[in-house]
Amino acid sequence: MKLKTILLVSVSLAAALFSARLLLRKHPPRPNVVLVVIDTLRADRLPFYGYPKETAPFLSKLAARGVVFDKAYAASSWTAPATASIFTGLYPFQHGVVMGLLAQMKLIKRYPHIQVNRIPEEVTTLPEVFRGGGYRTFGVSDNANICQRQGFEQGFDRLLCRNDKGARFVNQQVLDLEKEIRAGGPYFLYLHYNDPHLPYKIPLDDSEKTGNWIRDMKAMYDKEIAFVDSRLKELYARFGWSRNTLLVVTADHGEELKEKKFYGHGRSLFNTVIHVPLLFFWPERKLFAAKRPAVNVSTIDIMPTLASLLGFRQVKGLAGKDLTPVLEGETGAAGERYVYSHLHLNAGTPKASLQKACLYGGYKYIFKAPGTHSLFDLKRDPNEDRNRYAEEQMTAHSLATNLFAFEEACPRYNADYVDILLDKKTIEQLRSLGYVH
Repeated sequence: MKLKTILLVSVSLAAALFSARLLLRKHPPRPNVVLVVIDTLRADRLPFYGYPKETAPFLSKLAARGVVFDKAYAASSWTAPATASIFTGLYPFQHGVVMGLLAQMKLIKRYPHIQVNRIPEEVTTLPEVFRGGGYRTFGVSDNANICQRQGFEQGFDRLLCRNDKGARFVNQQVLDLEKEIRAGGPYFLYLHYNDPHLPYKIPLDDSEKTGNWIRDMKAMYDKEIAFVDSRLKELYARFGWSRNTLLVVTADHGEELKEKKFYGHGRSLFNTVIHVPLLFFWPERKLFAAKRPAVNVSTIDIMPTLASLLGFRQVKGLAGKDLTPVLEGETGAAGERYVYSHLHLNAGTPKASLQKACLYGGYKYIFKAPGTHSLFDLKRDPNEDRNRYAEEQMTAHSLATNLFAFEEACPRYNADYVDILLDKKTIEQLRSLGYVH
């Protein structure tokens, strides 16, 4: 009897262990999630988007093993509305953040308090989704727009906000939080690097200078990208993100490099400022490996996609789409869809102007209030040099009709505002970033 009992116990234990292993296989530990936004980074300055110079060797290695979306677009062409869209899965005309810290000198001289938008409290943010799913949430921002007073703190256990201190400083902030981040359980970490944003801090060596201002500026821009790339590599190694970590890398917007007689962003909706990188890297998910979906997607898709991948309850009313079927390579999942972008310049001032864009397939329509229309065939004219509106009005009308119909029917939230007192130091910081003219 004793021998029989021992055998039965042994069999029971073996069965229990086997069942436990099966459960672990079916339900692996929830991954840490790291979302990296690199400010002012346009896709076509990265080697894995066709740039001939190796500006980002670390990201290139991840891209070779992950999913790279060839046609990802930002919801706006400057930081506050574009990043608010990443955080909410909504377009700027829905969440209402269109002003940010963009201020006019005349307004500041007359009245040092300015009123800016913030993410409405009733809008669910990405950190709130993760916190609701049992994650601890951390963020480090190096752009003055991504801060508590503009509503970006919603859902974060800790959000550290600085202003253009550089990638090395951002990494140090993360290392200062390391014990807390590693304290137990999965975490969501948001990193906002600002280095490719003007003014550039890394000078050219004498041997690198050409004497041509635009060429030298572009060379410095490339060096700033490389610097962020190397700092991200440091955190990747330090925290072991090659294991049990889903890493997403994108940008809030791009940068015009004098292609349209302007150096900067936030003045147009050309692809130089809204075509951004979007990379998903998750080594444990084999189906994610080495894909290049060519469908139009938006940075507003990040929120519903992460919620789906991690099994969270989806937030209702989002404009963003779940890209999980595309990531996993389902047949027919990469169907075409309409993608929008929005820019409200100098909102709240007499100089206010409005631009809207709609992309579908290889076409792009841009509307400028009060009534200027442009249509570009991106396949034949990727630089958007030839306006085909007069020649292809039916196509333009189709895109315009879809854009205005969506705006009319989509959920919208009442704009929320906060008063900000601008001291001399803050004004100088904003001027250096181009947010004060």
